[in-house]
Amino acid sequence: MKKISLCLVSLFLLISCAKPNVHDPNAQIKVDVEGDKYVIPLNHIVRPDTGSYASFETDMGHGYFFWPSGRGLNNNDKNPNIFDYDNNIIEFYWTAKNSQIEGADILTRINTIKQEENRDFDRDAYELEAYIGSGDTYAIYYIGNIDLQSPIMIRCMPTINEDQDRMCQMEYMYPEYNNYVRIQFSKKHLADWQAINAMAIDYIEKWHQD
Repeated sequence: MKKISLCLVSLFLLISCAKPNVHDPNAQIKVDVEGDKYVIPLNHIVRPDTGSYASFETDMGHGYFFWPSGRGLNNNDKNPNIFDYDNNIIEFYWTAKNSQIEGADILTRINTIKQEENRDFDRDAYELEAYIGSGDTYAIYYIGNIDLQSPIMIRCMPTINEDQDRMCQMEYMYPEYNNYVRIQFSKKHLADWQAINAMAIDYIEKWHQD
């Protein structure tokens, strides 16, 4: 009996520690985001040679695409999963439908920025209001709206000098799904923030299984 138990434990460990075995760029991966079902092409989750499980559960959806083509990753691309940076790769996250905990404080954070940070009218652009971070951060904040009901905040990270590329992170609550969405992109694409968001949302809706 003890021998059988040890075998079962060994089998469980083998299954639990099994390496991702799907490497086909065209493979469709089943992803469960807190009960929401998605089918996502492998090359929008990882670079194909990294591999993935055929299905998995997660508390937040996660994907990549190139801007402006919208294509997924191939094995010749830099690997964003190991922080190999390419400023044309867009990374995005989303929570399950009607999950209001993550991102519920966005409106509060936006109001705090408006009250505490320095308004910079000269940096206003692309239907966004600009604010300069105070203290030691020197981040640039942009405030705007997807629509009248969806305020968005974009935080562009501080750099040593103005010539360096900044990574920007956009956050908001998507009204159609009542969920939190976060999109990361290079500041060089800031002018395209609305189109980048539209592409990310299009993928989320296309991959979602009703």
